[in-house]
Amino acid sequence: MPEAPPFEPRSPFETAFRAAIEGADAYRAVRAGLRLHEEILRIGNRFVPVARFREIAFVALGNAAGSMGLAAQEMLGERLTQGLVAGAVSPPPALQFQHVRVPDAWPGSSAADTARSNLLELATGLGSDDLLLLLLSPGALSVTAGPPVGWDGAGWRRLLTDVDARSGALSAARVARGLGTGAAGGRLASAVRAPLVVTLVVDRGEGPESVGGGPTIPLSDTERSAVAPLVAGSDAAGLTPTAVPASGPNVHRPVVVTGPADAIEAAGNLLAGQGWISRLVGVHIPGGPEEVAARFVEGMETIRNDQVSEPRSVRSGREAALESAVPSIPVPTTDTPSARPESRGLAVFATATFDTVEGGERGEEVRSFLETASRRTVRREAYVGALRTAGGIPDRGGAAGGWMARRVGSGTPTESFEVRAGFTDVGTLLVGFVPWAAR
Repeated sequence: MPEAPPFEPRSPFETAFRAAIEGADAYRAVRAGLRLHEEILRIGNRFVPVARFREIAFVALGNAAGSMGLAAQEMLGERLTQGLVAGAVSPPPALQFQHVRVPDAWPGSSAADTARSNLLELATGLGSDDLLLLLLSPGALSVTAGPPVGWDGAGWRRLLTDVDARSGALSAARVARGLGTGAAGGRLASAVRAPLVVTLVVDRGEGPESVGGGPTIPLSDTERSAVAPLVAGSDAAGLTPTAVPASGPNVHRPVVVTGPADAIEAAGNLLAGQGWISRLVGVHIPGGPEEVAARFVEGMETIRNDQVSEPRSVRSGREAALESAVPSIPVPTTDTPSARPESRGLAVFATATFDTVEGGERGEEVRSFLETASRRTVRREAYVGALRTAGGIPDRGGAAGGWMARRVGSGTPTESFEVRAGFTDVGTLLVGFVPWAAR
């Protein structure tokens, strides 16, 4: 096997992060999803004459709200008559519309109540000749899901965090969709039946109906029946999901404008140009930090062994399926590493959210992932990293940005580094590097 080129661990991680942020950039994704050509307005996958609208308003919610709102403003300019941005960080100074900062990832804060009130006031004031652009990114649930009637914010947050601790974040979001008030669980759609409502979503891999609790998507019968077991034994045991009318003909299903695959594809393509062979473990790995780490490291080792030992003509069906999930990630054209002396090694990708409430990943989840991954990594020169695509969000347990770890003997050296504020939130990008010299 040829000598591996010098390996500087931090450099490829930062390269992957920058590329992922740009590939899944919410600002650019919304600009691509909103196009005004002469008098025809493209909104996601719809084309409508812009002259039909008396007013065009937008509501941008979540971690990427500032980026999404600015994109709408720049694409539509003076045609925008109203706007609201509510997210974890302050929006860019150029944004000309009202903003509420909601730093708490869980519903129940006073800031979330203010933002939700403003949201409903704006949305319900629109008429049949108007257009509402709903721009959602992870973190929107904290705004959309108000407490049940008779509950205060502290009790509501406590219920949801208890469900999260017992059954996971998606279960907590389901309870918020079913028992909450305000906009989640299709309630926004039932409150604004007159204007045309088009939703553009930044997805973390858990489905567009999960982002913000699905403000335009009512609960299904399956979701409704699942709420009671989730709150059994709690103060909410007697509550049942309220019926929410189906969305009217003017409320359209969400259009996903960017997600984990975009981040992975961009990072993989750029690293391939720098000599790394890019491979995919999975677009989104569900589970907590330890489970995610185990599956990611297993995927790294499987892909590494397949790449070294099997000609491409007989590679496993599993590897072929992984490649096809993100088809534009470049693939090697020869059989073994020894036939590719110019190649530095493997770069292996996935994304995860560590079973946290949307937008709520913290340093402790990342560190737990890294500790487990480094213990399970069998090659001393291999590195594993976790790169948050929402770098501008205050991290409730460590610096925002990227972390990496490697195994040396029985230790787990780790390094964290701060990065500029992210423009999106498609979860945490997992990257593993296996240089060909790794043993």
